[in-house]
Amino acid sequence: MSKGPVSFHDAPAEKSNKYQDVIQRARASRVPDRPGDMTGTPHFEDTAKSWESRKPERTQISPSTAAGLSALAQSNARPPAPPVEEAEEEPRQEVAAEAVEEDEADKLRKAVEARIRGSIDIGEYLVNGEATQVVPIIPGKLEITFRSVTDQEEAYVDAQLSKNRETTARVFLRGQNEWALTFHIVAVNGNKWPNTIVNGEINENAVEKRLGHVRKLSSPIFQLITQNLVWFLERVNKAITMEVLGNG
Repeated sequence: MSKGPVSFHDAPAEKSNKYQDVIQRARASRVPDRPGDMTGTPHFEDTAKSWESRKPERTQISPSTAAGLSALAQSNARPPAPPVEEAEEEPRQEVAAEAVEEDEADKLRKAVEARIRGSIDIGEYLVNGEATQVVPIIPGKLEITFRSVTDQEEAYVDAQLSKNRETTARVFLRGQNEWALTFHIVAVNGNKWPNTIVNGEINENAVEKRLGHVRKLSSPIFQLITQNLVWFLERVNKAITMEVLGNG
């Protein structure tokens, strides 16, 4: 036999005053149907702009707050402190060191070139394809005879340098300078080095002996001779240019 629906609430007794107190309290605490003063309240369609035109409500602050705001305004009104002048930056030590090195190199070059006897013979260069010059780098102790090289020798050096592709820039530069001294030096203190070309071909044995001599040099002497080789080549180029221009 089926039962009817069951209610979760107790049915109030007829003529019962069970909920009268609750109803009376709810009526006493309800809000009014309309707020009191609606002056300045914008319409919904004007809310984007009408709030800007509303009159602000009057506010009142305490005397202590007013005193604090006044002190803050006075501090903000003080003139700003004068800017501190930046001290001039001292020259970088690296720049100064470079200037000293350039000055020392210029003095060294002038001293060496003042000891050279005779100029570059362009006639010899045109006839033999080689220009030579004796350079007394350290008087009475280190005298180098330099020579210009042929295109054949340049090509040989390029081929040797290309074999060492996997190397650092420093190692490559030193190798380049070693090969340069190997071919550009004719004699050291009057001791002549073996010829690099014999019967029109590169003399491999002579090249190996020359390269061995270069690699036995101490690092300071190696750098000193390399620098003087650069100056020798500049003198050769200058002599050729002056000859082409007719010494004008």
